[in-house]
Amino acid sequence: MVKSTVLKILFTSTNILCVLTCIKGNILFWTSIGAKKIKGTKKITLISTNSALKEIITKLNFLECKFLHLQLKGFNRNKRNFTKFFKNSSINIISICDKTALPHNGCKKKKIRRI
Repeated sequence: MVKSTVLKILFTSTNILCVLTCIKGNILFWTSIGAKKIKGTKKITLISTNSALKEIITKLNFLECKFLHLQLKGFNRNKRNFTKFFKNSSINIISICDKTALPHNGCKKKKIRRI
């Protein structure tokens, strides 16, 4: 029985990876939308993300988790849907952390070559 867990969600341009870990960092469960054999642009649809979320919720109920720390990383339009889905579930969210690396201007771009 694990009382509190950390759910790390990585949003890439073509896939969504979800890793469920304990507080110490040991991996308890992982899933991705690509692991469900959904290919192409269907990976980022609302239906496919909901199927992954339902699988995570069933695993959390199986582990008897009551509290959840949510860590989000990356850019995707379904980020808000993930947080709404967990707010409506029976699991209490302790913290929501967004670890998206956003550059503040960044490196200087190369000069365009003129011929």
